[in-house]
Amino acid sequence: MRVFIAEKPSLARAIFEGLGGNPNSQKKEGYYQHEQDVVTWCFGHMLELFDPDDYNDEYKKWRFSDLPLQTVYPPKLKAKPESKKQLSIILKLIKEADTLVHAGDPDEEGCLLIDEILGYANNRKPVERLLVADLNLAPVKKSLANMKPNQEFKAMSDSALARSLADQTFGYNLTRGCTLKGREKGYQGVLNVGRVQSAVLGLVNARTLANLNHQESYYYDVFADMDIHGHTIQAKYQCKEDDQIDEKNRLISEPNAQHIAERVKGKEALVTLAMTKPENSKPPLPLNLSTLQQLCAKQFGYSATETLTIMQGLYETHKLLTYPRTDNRYLSDEHFYQTSDMAKAIIATLPGLAEAVDKMDTTQKHKAFNASKIEAHHAIVPTTKLGSDIVLNEKEKNVYQLVAIHFIGLFYPDAIRDKTKVTFNIDGDQFNATQSVLKQRGWEVLHKSGANIQEEAIPEFDLSTLAFNQQGSCLASLVDKKKTTPPKYFTESTLLTAMTRAAKFIDDLELKKALEAKDEGSSDQGSIGTEATRASILEKLAKNTTLISIGKEKGYKEAVWKTTQQGQEFCKALPDEVIKPDISAKWAQMQAQIRAGELSVEQFIHDIDQYVQARIKQLEEHGIDITGSAPACPKCRNGFLIKRKNKKSDKGDFWTCNQYPECKTAFPDKAGKPVLTAKKTAIPKNAPTCPTCQKDKLVMRQGSNGAFWSCTGYPSCQSSFPDKEGKPVSNRKPKYSISDTELCPKCQKGLVRLPAKREGVYWWRCSGKTCDIKFFDVSSTQRPDYDKGAIGHNKSENK
Repeated sequence: MRVFIAEKPSLARAIFEGLGGNPNSQKKEGYYQHEQDVVTWCFGHMLELFDPDDYNDEYKKWRFSDLPLQTVYPPKLKAKPESKKQLSIILKLIKEADTLVHAGDPDEEGCLLIDEILGYANNRKPVERLLVADLNLAPVKKSLANMKPNQEFKAMSDSALARSLADQTFGYNLTRGCTLKGREKGYQGVLNVGRVQSAVLGLVNARTLANLNHQESYYYDVFADMDIHGHTIQAKYQCKEDDQIDEKNRLISEPNAQHIAERVKGKEALVTLAMTKPENSKPPLPLNLSTLQQLCAKQFGYSATETLTIMQGLYETHKLLTYPRTDNRYLSDEHFYQTSDMAKAIIATLPGLAEAVDKMDTTQKHKAFNASKIEAHHAIVPTTKLGSDIVLNEKEKNVYQLVAIHFIGLFYPDAIRDKTKVTFNIDGDQFNATQSVLKQRGWEVLHKSGANIQEEAIPEFDLSTLAFNQQGSCLASLVDKKKTTPPKYFTESTLLTAMTRAAKFIDDLELKKALEAKDEGSSDQGSIGTEATRASILEKLAKNTTLISIGKEKGYKEAVWKTTQQGQEFCKALPDEVIKPDISAKWAQMQAQIRAGELSVEQFIHDIDQYVQARIKQLEEHGIDITGSAPACPKCRNGFLIKRKNKKSDKGDFWTCNQYPECKTAFPDKAGKPVLTAKKTAIPKNAPTCPTCQKDKLVMRQGSNGAFWSCTGYPSCQSSFPDKEGKPVSNRKPKYSISDTELCPKCQKGLVRLPAKREGVYWWRCSGKTCDIKFFDVSSTQRPDYDKGAIGHNKSENK
């Protein structure tokens, strides 16, 4: 028996049809079977790496002394909870098989995904490798006829495993280390560190700081109005090397600009260049997930996660669109041959696109139809399924229409514009004038339809009529003063774009090339993250509201992303290579060496462990300077409150001072915050006065151990007393007030009036700890009897 293990159900179905099977009638529990061929499937990764606490239960508790946690290689794997049922079917089929076929996606992750299952099953049977990038029948059959030994792809699997292990070690150690050091400063959240997540946080932070630190300045454009044959043409001055310019080649000196404007006024102008040529704009390629997410964010305000969820429904539930998690924007010849069927499906699903479909020229073949450009997956396009009986909600219609329009547009003519450039020379100064005239809108009618189409203005004078060596004069000149603006804040759509073009944020040219080389042949250009992970990374970052703020801002259609003060402090505490895409670039270099057989996984892991160890040591020595989010302790004023689990009861969390045991203050928890004020309680008229503060009253409350009495002045007075027969039991001596006017004649400290044993009789004593002077009381005036003198001068005299 030959068992095929496919990465996902749709691939399994396509393989089974390619083998001559009927997936509708030959489906079993978790697999298809046709004669001696069995095709089963995974749901992505069925296994995951052991967590540190799977190796050692003590690692469940986060302790800085345990860091760094070393990478275990070879690693142990465990079944994902949601995958156990299907995984057991796969393992059973592996045991029964004579030969196996690895049918993971034709990329590194696809190689690892099936190889880890084969390793988990301790497989020793022969394995072939099936590479399917196009699920149409003809290319699947071609792939089935050209299978290779799986061993040839081991280096790709090793590269993916190395990256997976490194991500875990990097993330676990630095997240725990930063979080624990942050808690020492009162920061209560988790300070997540990840190769991709931290780089994205760094991008947001760099852009935030660029805006905050932007120094407003001005630059100047100089324009000249030329008179040519009675027509006025405005042209813009082109800066020279000896001008005062900035890094963007803009004039930054107003006197410099004014001088240029004055020196050209009234001078002769000569045409030194007059060139017109048509510019053809081809229809854009069909969509991959990232470009679809960007368009949905801009046009509809959908988050990346929301777009992916809608796509998954259109793919899995309705089967109207192809596989969503693709980074590719090309199609195969098979898709070209299916054009008429796909066009019918589009009309049936969205009848409003019927007119657009009718104008398709299905004889023209766009460059998107190029099977050699397809690696693991092809672009997202409509399937041939008719959706006439399917009711789509508004969001599903929006996403389907975007995908459909990009496919329809492949069969539309180019957009054509005549571009004209004219250069004038005025006594050695060069001025340029440009013109663009629309000749054919072509595919743009699909993407800029209705109200979005703005008629392009027809110029008063056609620059294309000018010729070389024609003469004119400069009638007037002007200086246009403009403010410099900081770079725009990131939005979700621009962050997605930045993640696919992350190499441009790397300063080191060698590292930049290494990251770009990783994406050679794909639509991305030096990317971080994958189509499957980018949405979840952004979603996770967005939830950490102590580090990231997301909100509407004037001048932006989408919500803008900024780092908070704590986010800026956290980024400052991390090394530059962590908050930039540099780590991804360095790993890409090493992974390329693994694939080439020049570096082992063990060597890669050793380097990562060494790097992590150095970062942990740095954290130990310098900590993290971050503003604490924990409330200050109202009792000691030195510490801050931290939330703890109540291990002795099931009454939930509570808050306690981090200076424990010096400060034993504790407060109950409510909705994740400490309850610092006691509930208002009705105070009976005859309630006893608190013997501690002598100000507020005692009231009886019910606790876990029965009734007790506490002061209503909580939290300034935290006194509590046990209850006995409905009365508070206090062993405390009453606290009496010290007089401000009656002073000890010896030490000048205030005297205290105290009751004597005989009812109605009082006496006075000094409040000083080392002075024991006492006086009789004059009851009529309630003052010390100074005339009789002190009763005693020390303790021995008073015995």
